Amino acid sequence: MKIPNQQNRPFTGANMTPMIDVVFLLIIFFLVSSHLARQESRLPVDLPVAATHQPLSVDPVSLTITVNRERQIMVGGNAVDLAGLDEILADVVRRDGESASLRIRTDGAVPYGTVEPILKASSRQGLLDIKLAVKEQTVKEQG
Repeated sequence: MKIPNQQNRPFTGANMTPMIDVVFLLIIFFLVSSHLARQESRLPVDLPVAATHQPLSVDPVSLTITVNRERQIMVGGNAVDLAGLDEILADVVRRDGESASLRIRTDGAVPYGTVEPILKASSRQGLLDIKLAVKEQTVKEQG
């Protein structure tokens, strides 16, 4: 009986199955994380109406802040206070530098006095590219 040894067998190549598994897991991870990142702009708020607006740009924003009807300031779906917001804005500016941008989504019933501290905090941190989310005024709303 002949015992097979390693020297007589031809090299069949590296086993690619584990590497393919890892690649698929990474793809799934990035798909899920990008889906969750987009969820923060879906927090339910009734945006204020504006007569003029610019269409939503395709440029990604560094941070989206949402102020709901109860005047809670939300970042990433979590409520934050103004002190916490200062830290978050400082981190964004530190991370993105001059390209840092901010989108503020507020409920139409929220008074300006609730949004003003957010604008002041942004200015203190040096964040100057700020966009306010609005919805377009329809013909029925104009007349």
